[in-house]
Parts: sequence; C-alpha cells; structure tokens
Amino acid sequence: MKTYFKLPLFAIAVSTLFSCTEESDPNVLGEGEVKIGVGVKIGQTTSPGARLLETGLDITSGFIQIKKLELETEGEDENGIFERELEYKFPEIKKIEFNELDPGADFFINIPAGNYEEIEVEIDLIDNKNEPSIQLDGTFNKQDGSSVPFRLQVFGNDDEEFDFEVELEAEDDDALFFIDAVSNPLALLQIDALAWFNSIPTEVLENAELTDGTLLISKDVNTDIYQQVVEFIKNSSEIEFKIK
Repeated sequence: MKTYFKLPLFAIAVSTLFSCTEESDPNVLGEGEVKIGVGVKIGQTTSPGARLLETGLDITSGFIQIKKLELETEGEDENGIFERELEYKFPEIKKIEFNELDPGADFFINIPAGNYEEIEVEIDLIDNKNEPSIQLDGTFNKQDGSSVPFRLQVFGNDDEEFDFEVELEAEDDDALFFIDAVSNPLALLQIDALAWFNSIPTEVLENAELTDGTLLISKDVNTDIYQQVVEFIKNSSEIEFKIK
C-alpha cells in the first residue's frame, strides 16, 4: 500500500532551495553535483514531549537502524531516457536517533543534475547489537493520573517488510522535474507515532502487561498490541511526494 505525503504516518517535506555544506555531511553516498538530504525525524504533530491525547502516550525519544539504501532514478538526458539502480551500504549499521525535532539531514545521496521523472530511495532497516530496527520511548499516562515508562520495540530480523520507500515524482504524471546544485530536495521522513496507536483503545493500553514497571510492547510482550502496530507500519511503508 502506498502512503501519500498528506497522510499522518509519514510525510515528505521538500525544500527546493535547501543548501548543504561539506561541514554538515556526516555521510555522503554516491557521485554527482546534487546532494539529496535524507532526514528521519519524529513528525511535527508528535514532537518530543507532545501528548498523544487519544492514547495517553508521550513520545520523547527513539531510533531506527539502517543497513543500506537502494536508489532508483528515472529521467532523461542528452542520451535519451535512462533508468539507473544503485545500492549503498553504510560501513557500519547507521543508527539514527530522533530525540530532537531537527529539520536537518542525517545523510546525503549525491546524484547528477538533470531532468528526472522519479527518484526512489528504499531504506532497509535491520536489528543490530541486540537492539531493534525501530524503537520509541516515552511515558504512558493512565486515566487515574499515574504514569509508567513506555517502550515500543520493533524487531525485523532483516525483514524486507520493514523497509521504507520514499518516492519523489513530478506533480503531473509522466512529467519531468529538474534538480541541480541550487534546486535540490531535502527528503524528510517524519514519523508520526500517533498514527501507530490511534486505532488502539486507551483501555487496551491501560490493561497491558508491565515489564519491570514499564509498558513494553514487543514481539514477546503485549503481542496483540505489537501485531496491530506492526501491521500498520507494513501497510504504510511506501511514501510518495509530488514535486511541482
């Protein structure tokens, strides 16, 4: 299932005048004069510390772990129509923390300037060092006024169903969009935790099992809730943004 930018789970923010400097390039992959910045953040509707009223959750921090990126581009140059596929592996598993709402990029992909019909980035997640592919931390505020620590852990075991696809396309179907060193996009993948839990009644979380005083949701604990969250993630892993 493809998720478009207007839906709450993920959004792609594109800045057509985003400037990147060498000093801000912690990881640069590929070759070309255009830097596409890729950032992974908690969405603006659920900034760290923001209350998720429907569930009683406060999400304060978290991370994802990335194994590799797969880049597919389609466009047209002086030689005619082209299609290219590239794969980039990080030297070490890249762990991206999103405990702060920072609009900057976590890494960059270099591609040649030109006219493109589509740019697709697939982000492959992986468990690493006994840590999950995805983790969210925060607090669950109960209806009686008390609260307990909260943690969601999504273990993928290199499961391709936990990979995310981000597509940049022209606003008009089959049209081309031009990017160069001046007009280059920032693809910002924003995680809106509210959408992960808004179909789970507060009463279900109230009655969930605690692990050492923490409301832990994982493959081994509170598995019914875990399966609902995982299903939502899998069904919303393709994100598309239209560029004017």
